[in-house]
Amino acid sequence: SDLGSNQPKIKREISFGSQLDIPAGPVDDGELFIEVIGMDGVEMLDSGQIYTDLVEELRIARLLKREDSYRIHVTLELPTSQGFGMSAAGLVAVARAFRTLTNKGTDEQYLRLAHRIERTHGSGLGDVLGISASGVELRLEPGSPGAGGKVLSFTTHQPLLLVWRPEESRHTSTYIDDEGWQRSISNAGERSVSRLRRKEWTFERWPDLMLESRNFAEASGLLNEEVRKELLSQVQKEILRLDLQARVNVRLCMLGVSVSILPRRLDEPLLDGELSDIAEALRARGFGVRRTSIR
Repeated sequence: SDLGSNQPKIKREISFGSQLDIPAGPVDDGELFIEVIGMDGVEMLDSGQIYTDLVEELRIARLLKREDSYRIHVTLELPTSQGFGMSAAGLVAVARAFRTLTNKGTDEQYLRLAHRIERTHGSGLGDVLGISASGVELRLEPGSPGAGGKVLSFTTHQPLLLVWRPEESRHTSTYIDDEGWQRSISNAGERSVSRLRRKEWTFERWPDLMLESRNFAEASGLLNEEVRKELLSQVQKEILRLDLQARVNVRLCMLGVSVSILPRRLDEPLLDGELSDIAEALRARGFGVRRTSIR
């Protein structure tokens, strides 16, 4: 970020009693220059509002000076509206960059504001809380870090693949603004979390998480949407063709038209060759594929 500042509009003048004092006038807001670049290298012209709102919240909280100007450049490495939490990732990255720049406040203050903006825009279901934990997280209570949100996590390093249908997308607000979807998603999620939280959250719980991920997709009704069902079926067919079904789990990403290809066992990470073969086969079918990792 490049940091500049503006001067007050009206300078303060003191008359020493000969006339009325002129107090300092209002300070102009510093300028914002926001550029969001998608994974295809093209600027996303309508994606800057969440960062404008973040700066305003930080100014209100006095974590930023109102007169200072900022240039914000965000590059996304995954598509938006595919269940990958890109709005939360962008907000957390920019918020933490401001904290590094100013050395003011605590990490939780910045994360709380990022969470508030994400929820205001209907662009996530608590992804800021998950990002704050890192690793493999279990969100016990909704909310922001340090303000009601509770999350557990354990650490593992696992390469994986994210797969999506490029011509499809689902904005989170489509579901959370619909009472029927909201009810079915909440009920299914609460049942899965209640089962997962019964035991200590450790490396050994991976099979339980994989089971509940499948249960949630079915119980919430999200798997019943034809476009998701078709994506999952095609990916599983390629896994079978490559004879890797004993090595991987394929799970839906919520709430996009996308899946993650994960190791069946954490003590047997997927190999580079296996990931490359799967990625090549799925790209040949026209799917978007990106390698990433849990860490």
